[in-house]
Amino acid sequence: MKKRMVLAMTFVLCAASVAIAGEKLNIEVVSKGFQHDFWVQVNRGCTAAGEEFGANVNFVGPASESNIAEQIEQLSNAVNKKPDAICFAALSPESSMDMIFQARDAGIPVITFDSDIGGDTGGAVKAFVATDNKDAGAAAATEMYNRLKDKLTGSDYVVHIGVLSQDTTSQSVGDRTIGFIEKMVELCGADTTSVEGHVKYNKHVVGAKVVLDVGIPAETTDSQMNTVTQTVFNKSNLVGVYASNEFAAKSMVNVDETFQLLGPDKVIGIGFDSGIVQVEAVRERILYGAITQNPYMIGYLSVKSAVEAAKGQPVKDIAVPFFFYTADNMNNPEIASCLYE
Repeated sequence: MKKRMVLAMTFVLCAASVAIAGEKLNIEVVSKGFQHDFWVQVNRGCTAAGEEFGANVNFVGPASESNIAEQIEQLSNAVNKKPDAICFAALSPESSMDMIFQARDAGIPVITFDSDIGGDTGGAVKAFVATDNKDAGAAAATEMYNRLKDKLTGSDYVVHIGVLSQDTTSQSVGDRTIGFIEKMVELCGADTTSVEGHVKYNKHVVGAKVVLDVGIPAETTDSQMNTVTQTVFNKSNLVGVYASNEFAAKSMVNVDETFQLLGPDKVIGIGFDSGIVQVEAVRERILYGAITQNPYMIGYLSVKSAVEAAKGQPVKDIAVPFFFYTADNMNNPEIASCLYE
């Protein structure tokens, strides 16, 4: 009788172990929002990875990318749920640090994506999944310089290039902005290129032949971004405009409906990301081109890494490839798969 009871108990324990082993992991994803097509595609990639690797994925984000407080509250909620792992795209690295430490203390691995935390997180952040945004910004600068080289190096008057960014807090947007600025200064010459318009990036050069006019709104709203874009468009001898994300690029395209400055043999516009407004502008040659990330793969690889980290497996940073697309190459299958129109 005792032998049968022991066997029965052993069977129950084994069954319980199998049930636990078969349970899905819980992954919380705190993004920067839902308002841009980019995040819709990131969400799709997260969902696909969850289905493939056996995880329940809960995807949240603030109503606006300027709403840092809302995102921190969402991150706090995620930590309090005690999930198996968290994926996090920081709007403000500094504001996020306390909650990242709480996740570490609770034994919850964190995968950052799109925008990193930076600094010493005490081992809380296991990996960072994103485009190399500084390199991508530099690639955009190189493309613009190649189109404008004669005007930038052989002009008898000062020429202006607009640099549009949605904010000063996002690590990804900041890297794209500084990547573009530093590369353009390098190509045009540090002694003849002045950076003006915003205290974060200003580097005034007396007698400059090229001026980079940086425009950043106080808040991430359509009206404020459009006002900043209009100010840049009103600069005399404007030869090029770069927008560092989908939000800023859409403003550039929308404002140009009034100004009619962009186009071949006019002002060269280069954007970042895709989405239907920007893709159509490139297709119609209003914009010369844009950098596209692969948001689906960013989401997919973030959740995949989170699952691996939750299981105690080693993970590492992943640089997701980017492409520069124009009307001439946007139908290339490798590029077309990254355009989320």
